[in-house]
Amino acid sequence: MSGIAWLKDCLPQIFGTGFSALFGGILLAVLGLPASAISFLCLVIGLGGVLPMGIDRVRRVCFYRETLEALDALEEKYLLSELVEEPGFAEGDFLCQILTQVNKSMADRVGAAQRDMKEYREYIESWVHEIKTPIAAAQLILENTPSLSTGRLEEELFRIERCTEQALYYARSGAVAQDYLIRAVPLRKAVGDTVKKYARPLIAAGFQIERRDLTAVVYTDEKWVDFILGQLIANAIEYRRTDPALTFSQREGQNAVTLCILDNGVGISAADLPRVFDKGFTGAHGRSGTGRATGLGLYLCKKLCRRLALDIQIFTKEGAWTQVELTFPKGRFHLAE
Repeated sequence: MSGIAWLKDCLPQIFGTGFSALFGGILLAVLGLPASAISFLCLVIGLGGVLPMGIDRVRRVCFYRETLEALDALEEKYLLSELVEEPGFAEGDFLCQILTQVNKSMADRVGAAQRDMKEYREYIESWVHEIKTPIAAAQLILENTPSLSTGRLEEELFRIERCTEQALYYARSGAVAQDYLIRAVPLRKAVGDTVKKYARPLIAAGFQIERRDLTAVVYTDEKWVDFILGQLIANAIEYRRTDPALTFSQREGQNAVTLCILDNGVGISAADLPRVFDKGFTGAHGRSGTGRATGLGLYLCKKLCRRLALDIQIFTKEGAWTQVELTFPKGRFHLAE
């Protein structure tokens, strides 16, 4: 509150004190007291009214300033009532009661939203696990009853499986800390397992796979890295050219190990490259292609990398190649073994 606003707020008290001093002075003059005594008594009355207002002003200003500083320092603003100290005046107590009620209401709303999100995530996870059964059954049927349309149906089933997997990991991405296990993962094994998982679409697309000296061991969650690599391989399949090739290599530094995934596909335009990790962004190739891109694959990769303290970068030349670099920091996890 500014000084002018405070004066306006205190005007009734100031006028009351001035009126009391004036009325008392007139009364004392009528009674015949000397002017010096009347002036002294009027001064005492004035100071008795103004000094308490000044002290109260200082106390209020200190309380509200400390409250504002605490609010600025908080990331979760609704928790302000937990940090506010006892004000010591009636209006401050009333404000604290209001803040407590606001905090309780917000906590109730946040708790309800978290419960709803948890229930929705559990439903999505359950649905994905249920849908995997008919997908696997359909794949077995196609293997046992080959026909002219088998290849096309297998490709569509692969896309369905990829979309359901995206839904599962999207639902889990908000709670990675509760669903991951850090351990030693050889890069050759991680790449090999994911390539094997995507072997059928890779073979159908005619890819040549090369793994160059993948000797490093990184410490991360194998399941989440498998999903990230799967999204990158699926993108390479989707945006391939003739004679497609996919190369995996490593670059080891003092503080990190980088896994490089290079393809000779259509590449990414310079205009689209800064936005490839944005949620829902498909780019020019995604909009014009036949793959019906969702714009979630790279978004999820970036989100999961951030949660796992990994770094992901993309380098590309449109119409020639794309290289994704996945960097694993070297930590002290190996000491736990």
